[in-house]
Amino acid sequence: MIAGAQGTPLSEKANAIVAMSARHRRHEVRNEVIAELLPPLLPAGKVLDLGTGTGELAHRLKELGYDVEAADIDPSRCQYPDIAVRACDIMSGLPYADGTFDALVLAEVIEHLEDPFKGARELNRVLRPGGVLVLTTPNYGNIETRIHYLFTGCIPRPLEGRLETPRAGRAHHHISPMTFVRLRYLLMTNGFELACMRTCIPKRKSWLLFPVVALIWLTLRCLWSRARRQTYLVREQMKLILGGRSLITVSRKRKDATDTEDGLTSV
Repeated sequence: MIAGAQGTPLSEKANAIVAMSARHRRHEVRNEVIAELLPPLLPAGKVLDLGTGTGELAHRLKELGYDVEAADIDPSRCQYPDIAVRACDIMSGLPYADGTFDALVLAEVIEHLEDPFKGARELNRVLRPGGVLVLTTPNYGNIETRIHYLFTGCIPRPLEGRLETPRAGRAHHHISPMTFVRLRYLLMTNGFELACMRTCIPKRKSWLLFPVVALIWLTLRCLWSRARRQTYLVREQMKLILGGRSLITVSRKRKDATDTEDGLTSV
């Protein structure tokens, strides 16, 4: 086997490049969906891209005319010179005053937090009343993921045996996986009103499992009452089960903390 300059087999390097390219394409798709969802709700304003990573999304939002700030636990990852990234850790508190931003965007961040509920309260604090919160997280409701869990007891990309030291200056693995039901509860109990949800980045193999999904739907339709299906959010779950890799939720910070209205649409 031919080896590279550092002794790593070239086939391994090639596979790594392919994997990175595929991941980059998925990020581009996700970022474009966010860029489509945000303007109708917030034509202009001050936006924080929290957990900006390479800065791709912050750069895209800046192109749309937003006043963008970016923050990350590791600012060195940003690849865009026009994006200034502030070092911060949500778990230690965000270095911004109350009500600073008109919108917050967290792309694949919430599942990395040690305490997502504490993080949600901090997001609520720095967002103005009526402001927009866009969260994306892996779609664990997808049929492939459900079957994978059924047979292995693990979600995809299980935690490694050797975990990172807390506050090690880098993001944790997916230590807080978020199902749609849990994410919805997190938002509702921390001052947010869920406006819409959708998925993106289709998983092509999921369609091969359509007969399984149809059987699940028919079973629930025939054996469960309408009230029970509403209690378990079956309509939303069925949209997730054949949805893509990434779950996207868009919420607004409630202007009145006592307002418990829950409106949910799928776009």
